[in-house]
Amino acid sequence: MGFVYIFNALQIGNAAWKQYLYTVLKFSAAELNWILVVSECLLFAGVVCYKQYMRTWSWRLVYVLCIVLNAIFSTLQLMLIQGTNRSMGIPDLAFALGDEAMMEFVLGVQFLPLTIMMVHLCPEGSEGVSYAMFTTMNNVALILASIFSTNLLGIWDVSEAALSQGDLSGLTKLTLLTTALQASGALFLPMLPRTKAELHALGHKRSYLGGCVFLGVVGISLAWSLTNSFLNILAPGWSGES
Repeated sequence: MGFVYIFNALQIGNAAWKQYLYTVLKFSAAELNWILVVSECLLFAGVVCYKQYMRTWSWRLVYVLCIVLNAIFSTLQLMLIQGTNRSMGIPDLAFALGDEAMMEFVLGVQFLPLTIMMVHLCPEGSEGVSYAMFTTMNNVALILASIFSTNLLGIWDVSEAALSQGDLSGLTKLTLLTTALQASGALFLPMLPRTKAELHALGHKRSYLGGCVFLGVVGISLAWSLTNSFLNILAPGWSGES
């Protein structure tokens, strides 16, 4: 669960990306919706792909593959920012569609291994409570990743004004930073069991210290999430983002 929390918390997206698509590339609401629809379809395709072809793979190998694919698609984002796709004769919408949608495919591939791990961690007789605890840890980490992505907006100028004036240097740097943070999850792969057999070998042992750590991490994460939300309401731009 430590790996799940850390890995998900590091999946920090580029919060300025949608603004770039709308402001610079002039994507309409319909085009942005097309990207969303195709992305959700490929998310499901990723789940099916794992179920059909990767169930016997080591979980570590699956995550390594996902990290590599994520780095590749992030590189495609940089190519779109630099206009490389246009020199190749590929329209912006087609390039952005493939980039965004394939990243959802990667998330779909990661979904089933994560669910399988959570299910097998549940001790007999307390499956419901245990699964709720594990999914809470997972979801809290994803919320933190979303908050961090917003907080990073203040590092470089990625405001609507800067983007509309053609200043994309901040967006490029932010894309590189978020890609590096996402890829850094690979450093924690040794915490992850390779297979269900290794997971079962861990057994189910009671740990007072483990319980305190779990509650502490969830409590602090929720407190920071609420604090961040109130600050965004009461003092917009407090962290420097615009």
